[in-house]
Amino acid sequence: MEQQMTPWRAPQRTYQSYYMDSTHWERYRPSAGDIVISTPPKAGTTWTQRIVSVLVFQSVQVPASVSELSPWLDSAFKPLDKMLEELEGQRHRRFIKTHLPVDALPVYSEVSYLVVGRDLRDMALSTHNHAAGVKRAGQPAVTKDIRAYWDEYFTRSIFDWEPNGWPFNSPTHHLQSWWAHRDQPNVLFLHYQDMLDDLDKEMRRVSAFLGVPVDEARWPELVLECTFSVMKAKQDEVFPGKNADAVAGFEFFHKGRNGQWRDVVADEQLALYRAAVATLPGDLHTWLTRSK
Repeated sequence: MEQQMTPWRAPQRTYQSYYMDSTHWERYRPSAGDIVISTPPKAGTTWTQRIVSVLVFQSVQVPASVSELSPWLDSAFKPLDKMLEELEGQRHRRFIKTHLPVDALPVYSEVSYLVVGRDLRDMALSTHNHAAGVKRAGQPAVTKDIRAYWDEYFTRSIFDWEPNGWPFNSPTHHLQSWWAHRDQPNVLFLHYQDMLDDLDKEMRRVSAFLGVPVDEARWPELVLECTFSVMKAKQDEVFPGKNADAVAGFEFFHKGRNGQWRDVVADEQLALYRAAVATLPGDLHTWLTRSK
């Protein structure tokens, strides 16, 4: 009989919107060794899922796409019964995607949590590309004007109690909620910039955290497979169906670079960004805001 696990932290708040439903996690039945990838939208979610996939299978040839192997459990776009059926049927080490902050999740000692952060200025541009390029039922309208959108991103959330992230949930709240638990042995923070700068090093950190031995003979191939350029070239294989609700010209894997905001946003608009990150604890602010 499978041992029942008790969360050491229960959900404190319910998040329900046109694109997410945190109550889905009430039906999650954890298994020892499960991996939860928790990120704000457009912080490197699919990238991290791809990294975990090649580590779990120790191969660039995995049995299905990232979206099939790693279900987004709080997604409002796929029937929960179907996601749970697929998850329960998996026999490999399971890895699950969420965009929820820690206050919306049951947190278990036996489950590993990967939390990914990114400079909010770059996240804002990537979120605009996604929100303007994908039209989901019930999604609020998003302006095509990136400067006008910037003002919305840093002053609104889809949830009334959050300060930013429009039309999704707040990246500052998400990261701050997890930061308080960063010293837990089953929580690992990753930074998008570190992954860009030294993917080999960051993948080794993930491998050590998950207890996955590194096969040096195979390692270069695994790292190469997780570079942004290779993922983008194989996007139909890595993430099929990504454009089902997309307007013409939309790319799910956009540019994969940081610092693009410098050529887009007026200097005076940076005050909104500074106000958003000023609310963060000092050490989180320092960790998050380093950028090239």
